[in-house]
Amino acid sequence: MRRAMVPDEIKNELLKITFRYWRAHLNVPVGEISHGEFAVMQVIHHFPKERPEEKGIGTARLAAEVHSSPPAVSRILNTLEEKGCIVRETDPDNRRRTRIILTEKGEKIRQRGCELSGDYFDRVFDRMGKDRMLQFLSMWKELVEIMENNEA
Repeated sequence: MRRAMVPDEIKNELLKITFRYWRAHLNVPVGEISHGEFAVMQVIHHFPKERPEEKGIGTARLAAEVHSSPPAVSRILNTLEEKGCIVRETDPDNRRRTRIILTEKGEKIRQRGCELSGDYFDRVFDRMGKDRMLQFLSMWKELVEIMENNEA
């Protein structure tokens, strides 16, 4: 029988597992783009469906959605623009606002990333089982929310 972990061991194990998860996450296939680019493209794709009244997403909102800084998101957007995956358009209703939109090429690359990562996660979910996966996600979400809100 395994002995109970003391608080310091629990903290250490949480850090070790977090780092292992991060390394494993980097192996999730998303195609010819980086994970950061994929995350940004996902938000750009889904935002108009969730907020059609806003007619596209701006850099500051995009940064908030991907939990990153505006300068970091701007660098990703510059790369995506160079690759032909996005365009930036001036909002005709507010000329100071720029909207970010996926190009046809960007949408195809995003879809391929979804297919690749979806296949990968299907295999993970098959091994984990639906009920255990839902339980894990619920607890993980709670942990992240506590950490984000600095409630600890």
